[in-house]
Amino acid sequence: MHDDISAVYEKEDDIKKINERLVGFSFDELKKTSHFYYSLEEKNTDINLLKENFRDFEKIKLIVKRKHKNGKSSYDFYYELEEWAYLVYGISFEEVPVLLNGFKVDRNFKHFKKQLMKNYKKYLIG
Repeated sequence: MHDDISAVYEKEDDIKKINERLVGFSFDELKKTSHFYYSLEEKNTDINLLKENFRDFEKIKLIVKRKHKNGKSSYDFYYELEEWAYLVYGISFEEVPVLLNGFKVDRNFKHFKKQLMKNYKKYLIG
């Protein structure tokens, strides 16, 4: 069973409100799970790429809120790098934000977003 998407945020104001919870933290200050490190290896993601782009909050073009089987929620932050690549940071908000996942996707972000919006239209906020 997959985690359930409970909200999709695409409007700049909504993205900024959620993102404010990250502004005071650097990549190194985020708590990282063992799954995060496993995922880096599994998806062959360079941690330096994630570190270099983390504070470029203007690149965030979409946020997806997920409800997990354990009842907790997390957010997937989609950073558009260029036409054919984007980064995803999966973050849970606790006392210190927890980085659950992070990886690069070599795919057209606009096409991905269009398909996601079509499939999850009822979860769109705003």
